[in-house]
This record gives sequence, C-alpha cells and structure tokens, in this order.
Amino acid sequence: MTALLEHLRTHRTPTRLLVALRALVRTDSLWLVFLACVTGTLAGLAVTVITDTTLFAHHLLAPGHGRLSGLPGLVPWRALCVPTLGGLALGLWHFLANRDGHSPRPVDPIEANALHGGRMSLRDSLVVTGQTILSNGCGASLGLEAGFSQIGAAFGSRIGRNLRLHRADVRMLVGAGTAGAIGAAFDAPLAGAFYAFELIIGSYAYPLLAPVACATLCALAVVHMTGAILPAMVIDTPAT
Repeated sequence: MTALLEHLRTHRTPTRLLVALRALVRTDSLWLVFLACVTGTLAGLAVTVITDTTLFAHHLLAPGHGRLSGLPGLVPWRALCVPTLGGLALGLWHFLANRDGHSPRPVDPIEANALHGGRMSLRDSLVVTGQTILSNGCGASLGLEAGFSQIGAAFGSRIGRNLRLHRADVRMLVGAGTAGAIGAAFDAPLAGAFYAFELIIGSYAYPLLAPVACATLCALAVVHMTGAILPAMVIDTPAT
C-alpha cells in the first residue's frame, strides 16, 4: 500500500487514476462490474450513433421514409446510383487504407478472445464500423451486427489494456462490450448475454454473470434513453 501511495505521488494525474483504479479492480471484483458497466454504456452510445447515422443515410436514399426494408417501392435512379456510388466509395476507402500493402487485418471479437487474450485495435475497429455504416447506408444487403459487436468489444479491450488488467479480465470486458452492443441493438438483453457467453467468452462461468449482465442492461438503458431502439415489428395475418 505504501508503494502504491508513493507511486501515485510521483506520477501524473491520469497515470495516478489508472494505477488507483487498477489496484481497486485487483482487490475487489465489484470494480470489475463497474468497468463492465462503463463498457456497456459506451457500447450503447455506439449503437445509437451507428443506428442514427444509417437511418439518416437511408432517409437521403429514400426521402420521407424510414428503413429501406420497409419501403413499398424505390425510385429506379436512386436504386441504381446510390448503391453504385457507395460501392465505389467503399472500394476507394479500402484501396487507400491498403495502398502500402502492410495494413494489418482487423481482429474480430471471437478471434481476439480465442487467440490474442482480448487484444483488439480500437482504430481498426472504427474502420470496420465505418465501412459497415457506409455499406448499409448505401443500400447494401448487409446488417449492422458486425459493426455493433466490433466497436463494443474494442471499447472493452481498450479499457482492459489501458488498465493492464489480467488476461481473463480483458477477455471478460471484450465479451461484456459485445453483449451490450448486441443486446442494445436488438432490444434483447438475454440474447446479447448468451451471444457473449457462447461465442466471445466461450464458457458459462458464474463470476462472469454479473459483469456481462450489467453491461447489457447499461447498453440497453442508453439506447432506450436516446430513442434508438428498433421499431416494433407488425405482421399482418390473414383473416380466418
């Protein structure tokens, strides 16, 4: 404890906070739940931004309507020009990002936890998310799930790595970020939690239940407060 206090006195304020928080996490697992809540909140904010951005792009593609999947029809020239221009923009983006031939391949959450101890690049994840938004916003038949899970997991990975947490804790935060993103995107917290346990973390461990559940609920609360939840699905059934 004396060494910790001496370290805090001799380092800058941001470093002091990181050291203090790292010490708290390692001595009390309740602080790990707090970090999972922070990760879930960031994931919920990311879901809101991604959803609103794609809806805005869809509005530009088909003014006066909502999502493209709910349109009764589409002006032919818009259906031809907008996806074409979006594809060209996406191809140009990919070309510029890989023109040196040494750009690393982005690591997805499953691979990060299975092979890299939860290590993910936030920069690469932002690129993947941006490409997903561009593709979906221009009318490509591509869901946003990859962008949601990628950026949510990257937030958890960055928090864990900045605090120099143990490998297992970083992997848990990656799973918590993914659970929050998927649960918030589909308004289904249980689905998000099971997705994280099954595919990202890879096991059902009792100590992980509280952090993952709290991250999912925090992300869901953010999406509900910002009004970015999915609209209710209405299915017309034939009269009997």
